[in-house]
Amino acid sequence: MTSTIEREPTRDQPRLVEVEVDGERRLVTDRRQRPTPMFSRYVLWGGRRRRVRRDEEREGAFVDIHGPGALLLVLAVVALNLLDAFFTLLFLSHGGTELNPLVQWVLESEWHPWPFLLLKTVGIGLACGFLIVAKHFRSARWGMAFVLVGYTVLLGWHLFLLQHLPG
Repeated sequence: MTSTIEREPTRDQPRLVEVEVDGERRLVTDRRQRPTPMFSRYVLWGGRRRRVRRDEEREGAFVDIHGPGALLLVLAVVALNLLDAFFTLLFLSHGGTELNPLVQWVLESEWHPWPFLLLKTVGIGLACGFLIVAKHFRSARWGMAFVLVGYTVLLGWHLFLLQHLPG
């Protein structure tokens, strides 16, 4: 039988764990010297942590495996992003104007519309990836909520404009 008793580390000493194996007690250094980093080999090639073990450590912790809820959230934002791109190109083809100067500059390129679609897709993909990796940080949760609400409102605006598009 194994039991574990943890002792809090001091500033100069590593965290020590008292382990009991078959009645014998040993004091060993905790194998977890560092918390899970934001980017590690496990992010791309199979993770180790699905959730934070202790509630008091949740805020500001990183995990390797993000679960179906995070996937659905990212897919929703990507779908809304693609709808935004579609409606933007539709309205521009009917005489609309782009208000974002950077996007307008990209739209004026000779390879139109591919750089625009690439910029939107890669940009939102990288942003969502970062926000999901940092999902246990309050600012990342607010950021993801802001992106989702922003794209939802933007889709509503596009649907409003679609009703007034000349046939």
